[in-house]
Amino acid sequence: MSTIEQAAQALLDARASGTPRGPIASEYALTDLASAYAVQHALITRQLQGERPAGYKLGLTDARARQALGVAEPLRGVLLAANEYQAGSTLKHADFIAPRLEIEVAMRLARDIEDPVADRAELIAALEGVMPALEVCDSAYDGWPKSLADAVADNLSSGAHVLGQCVAADSLSLDDLPVVLKLNGEQVGNGNTGSSMGNPLDAALWLVNQMVAAGQSLRAGDVIMTGALAGIQPVAAGDLAEVDMGSLGSLSCRFSG
Repeated sequence: MSTIEQAAQALLDARASGTPRGPIASEYALTDLASAYAVQHALITRQLQGERPAGYKLGLTDARARQALGVAEPLRGVLLAANEYQAGSTLKHADFIAPRLEIEVAMRLARDIEDPVADRAELIAALEGVMPALEVCDSAYDGWPKSLADAVADNLSSGAHVLGQCVAADSLSLDDLPVVLKLNGEQVGNGNTGSSMGNPLDAALWLVNQMVAAGQSLRAGDVIMTGALAGIQPVAAGDLAEVDMGSLGSLSCRFSG
């Protein structure tokens, strides 16, 4: 088994057991993001077991966060169908190691994409719609990732994603739409959609074209999560999480023990 495969198996074992582990970047000599993405690919291959991904996710879509970390472009991850929930669902808190919540805008493709997408209008034509969404982040590491390589290798701390109702992408403006996250009725986070590369549509456009340039195609039904809009919030067993995105809509979900 190669070093890349060993690192992926170590992450898979930590997630399967629910027991967080120490960082792998130093242990397995992940010296750059390319090697970290190789571990991510090996991890996802094991988790998918021959099935297609449910979609793809972005991290560090806020330019301020990238600048603070010295990163030139957003980070990428993969979504699993087994981890997809609809608004109103109850998720088992015990299924996660240390879950935290991010408000995001999600999109679902209405058709396959195999060629570069020229602009926002062409992307909108390929979408079923956009949705309010929550990402449930969860890390295989004790104390969460300490480096970008560790974060990328562990699929950007992907745990689950909760999707609201689709809205036509050309029916509203996503340049500066306020978003709010509440836990048990108390506001714990707020932001706006513009923090995702200026507009979540532009973030999705960037991701699509990155994938196409790398020889990867996207399929009808794929979901794209476009990055956190209001920080990250821990969630406890029994909590009710509510997202309000104004004209984009709202969603809620609960976490059982």
